[in-house]
Amino acid sequence: MDNILNEFDEEVYIKSDRVLKIFRGNGTLASDYLDLLVQMNLVILVGQVDGVPLPAMVGKQAGVDMFISEGGFKRRYALNKLEEDTGKSIFDLKNENLDLKEKLEKQEKLLKNLEQSITEQGKNILNTWLARIGFLLLGIILTASYFIFIH
Repeated sequence: MDNILNEFDEEVYIKSDRVLKIFRGNGTLASDYLDLLVQMNLVILVGQVDGVPLPAMVGKQAGVDMFISEGGFKRRYALNKLEEDTGKSIFDLKNENLDLKEKLEKQEKLLKNLEQSITEQGKNILNTWLARIGFLLLGIILTASYFIFIH
């Protein structure tokens, strides 16, 4: 059905032979698909004659371009398949996705805070050890000075 709607491109009306070409000459099948599109208010049939399966022309209704730009029947089929596979509606999946994004942001923020905390702790440990080594060296120098100058 998307192929029929895509056949319009920028045109408002197309000849039925273009639709017939999509169905490889099967007028009955083409007619059935056109009937479905008519029921969905996506196309109108112009010049329909009793006994002839296809009308002279097919016209697209307002909103067809938006329908196609949103993915047409293929996208709707994929969304329905996704709903069947997951057991959840698209609305539920979107909400779940938003919740997961929020959790991800919180986890990333927590990870960044933990990294900063570890970095600060590492700096504090380094400073403490440097101070200890400094005092140790000062002690050694004072002790050595005491023995050199006093003895």
